[in-house]
Amino acid sequence: MNSINFNKKKGIFSKLDMDALIPEHFRLRQYYYDPDQLPKEYPVFIKPEWGQNSKGIICVHNKTEYRSFQDAAKGSDMPFIVQNAALEKKEFEIYYLRSPDNNDTYSFLSITQVINTCTNKHPINSIHNPCTGYVEITKAFSAKQLQALWTCFKKIGDFPMARVGLKADDINKMLKGNFHIVEINLFLPMPLALFAQNIDFCEKKKSIKTTMSFAAKLVKKIPKNMTGESIFFDR
Repeated sequence: MNSINFNKKKGIFSKLDMDALIPEHFRLRQYYYDPDQLPKEYPVFIKPEWGQNSKGIICVHNKTEYRSFQDAAKGSDMPFIVQNAALEKKEFEIYYLRSPDNNDTYSFLSITQVINTCTNKHPINSIHNPCTGYVEITKAFSAKQLQALWTCFKKIGDFPMARVGLKADDINKMLKGNFHIVEINLFLPMPLALFAQNIDFCEKKKSIKTTMSFAAKLVKKIPKNMTGESIFFDR
């Protein structure tokens, strides 16, 4: 569904392409890694321009660590980018599917809070990090609050389906639009509620059926003359 956003020239879903779509108020500064272009402040994250499950991301805390990464950067076919660290205290993942009948609204939206049990101030959370856990909190939001959150995301690109990772100090500030976006996942994004410890298997199974049903309807709505890029296979 998101193949129209695939950068054919680069052969990736470019993080910098996504960054250009984020309003400045929500955006963290990002730029290509250059050992001679030192960040103005630390820490910063160095990450592949495209990757999955936080693979290859590191947090650097000073110019020595920053410059020492140049050997790894030179030995990689994938460009690396630098992203300023978000200063907010809490991390959330918002997963959504647009409505197949009305592009201005959503058919499904879930909010998962990311919990890290380690002492690292700037953790790199992922499903492979043993310190990372997930708590599904969507039911704590009213329909009005969910709509307020959707208003922030619906104009960031025109993605039928996406998962947006963000940092905010608390839920109230997030609802007021006071947050920074860390990542937009377009390549087979799945709701991280499927890893949440506070919902059981039956509820997760029901969620899978619901979201995939909406996804199938969205796929059917794609115009036949709209040909995105072949991501999995060459034409």
